[in-house]
Amino acid sequence: MARRAIRNLLFPILLLFLCLPAAEALTLKIATLAPVGSPWSESLRRLSAEWDRISEGQVKLKIYAGGIAGEEADMIRKMRIGQLDGAALTQLGWGLLDPGILALSTPFLIQEEGELEYVMGRSRAYFESRLETAGYRLFAFSKAGWIHFFGREPLIVPEDLMRMKLGVPAGDADFVDTWRRIGFNAFSLPFGDILTGLQSGMIDAFYAPPLVAATFQWFGPARHMTALPIAPVVGAVVMRSNSLDRIPVELREALLATFNHLGGRLNTEMGSLAEEALSAMQGQGLQIHPVPAEAAERWRRVGGQGIQVVLGRMIPEEPYDLIAELVSEYGRRGTRKE
Repeated sequence: MARRAIRNLLFPILLLFLCLPAAEALTLKIATLAPVGSPWSESLRRLSAEWDRISEGQVKLKIYAGGIAGEEADMIRKMRIGQLDGAALTQLGWGLLDPGILALSTPFLIQEEGELEYVMGRSRAYFESRLETAGYRLFAFSKAGWIHFFGREPLIVPEDLMRMKLGVPAGDADFVDTWRRIGFNAFSLPFGDILTGLQSGMIDAFYAPPLVAATFQWFGPARHMTALPIAPVVGAVVMRSNSLDRIPVELREALLATFNHLGGRLNTEMGSLAEEALSAMQGQGLQIHPVPAEAAERWRRVGGQGIQVVLGRMIPEEPYDLIAELVSEYGRRGTRKE
């Protein structure tokens, strides 16, 4: 009788537990402009699989690639209201959270790979701190190529570009204003409309890293690239601190450590991918035009005019001074290539 009573008591308790819904996995959402199949989106896809493996399905990373979550400005807005937990951003999108990062891409300030690596390594903690103050965490801080001009006709001196209609990625009206104030005929276009703008004749030129120009086929209507690099592009994954706090404590360290592998892999791959992109574009008719020393100096003078316009307005002086000092420090070490 006693055994039957115990069994009758335990049966409804066991039934209750069996009927409870399984705990739902935590899903964090990350967006990127990078199209499906590109190095950034593929790296994020592998990262998502790694999170699934480490957490045994408890924490999932959902990737919205190809700009389906909107432009970078849209991604920032969605992060602020909690619709997205993070985004893989260029410095332009990142600059909407902290304009100080734009100092890294000041035209002609950083001029070579070794210099860029030195500056990034020594400024990372500074930019991490600025983002954390705003409620975000920085991951996978990596190089994303060097900006060059592309046009329908060769762009050897600044006056060549001044005669053309320059497409500037949308996101901040101040960028267009700055280009116009230093003598260029600039127009703002959404990232996804650059190719249409070139094909329709709305614009004649744009600036981008070669890998971006190849990935989005922008070079098709603009087959002349200026060899002189203007500035480096950096990228990073930026996540909401509040979103990361939702990850179970026992899993958090292992999951976030995967971002270190992502950043390292991208830094290693980007150089070779850029070379492959250039080679592929040249095979399809791209012409790369060298810039004589005198013309390069004219470009740098125009760049200096732009700095005077944006410094203290679009780019805070403190981070700019830090980057300029790190560049000088690198030069004093005698490691810059002349």
